Amino acid sequence: MVAEAFLYPFRDGSDRAALAALFVCGLLTAICGQLAVALYPATPWLVPALVVPFPLVAWAGYCRHVVASTVADRDAPLPSFGSVRDRLRDGLLLVAVTAVYLAVPGATLLVTVQGASRIDPATITMETGSIVLLGSTISMFVALAVGYVYPAVVARRLDREDAPLFHPGGLLYIIQNPSYLVAWAAAMVVAFVGLGVSGQLFGGRSLAGLLAGLVTVYASVVAARLVGIGYVRS
Repeated sequence: MVAEAFLYPFRDGSDRAALAALFVCGLLTAICGQLAVALYPATPWLVPALVVPFPLVAWAGYCRHVVASTVADRDAPLPSFGSVRDRLRDGLLLVAVTAVYLAVPGATLLVTVQGASRIDPATITMETGSIVLLGSTISMFVALAVGYVYPAVVARRLDREDAPLFHPGGLLYIIQNPSYLVAWAAAMVVAFVGLGVSGQLFGGRSLAGLLAGLVTVYASVVAARLVGIGYVRS
């Protein structure tokens, strides 16, 4: 399952032009982001800063498209990028689901961080230290639980548009399946590697930055494929 996901972009019939389109999205994001930083605080920095979200949303939309293609047919090759309008629409839908679903862990983490930042290190006692530790632990487990369920929610919504966002019982048979666990773990590792490498793309101006962009594009497609495969095999 994992090995198949890594070979997925090279399967016969795959539209590799989609990878090039994602690479362009990454380059456009990096160039506009660096330009905005270079121009700040002059007013023109707003122009490239306002452009940045569009290629990122289109990129996210294509990853959603990969999950949808896998859920519909696990043997389907890498889909074409399609129209920019369709990918922007898919990306906005994914952003909306993400914002709704991650609101609770995000708020929990924000409260924990704000509470910890207001504590004077010189006045920390056993009691306040225990409270901070408890809050941090709760935030970590809430984030982990939601992060584990979230990909299944995205895949299920693509499989069934009427599927509710908040109905853990309907996802129980999926998230307790070993295939989903393995696919989720692999997808998280690949995604974090891609995010780590993307720093070279967004911060560098060398050949290493271009190579990092290729790795980031590849990682995002593989992670999306793993999410779809994990759902289908569950």
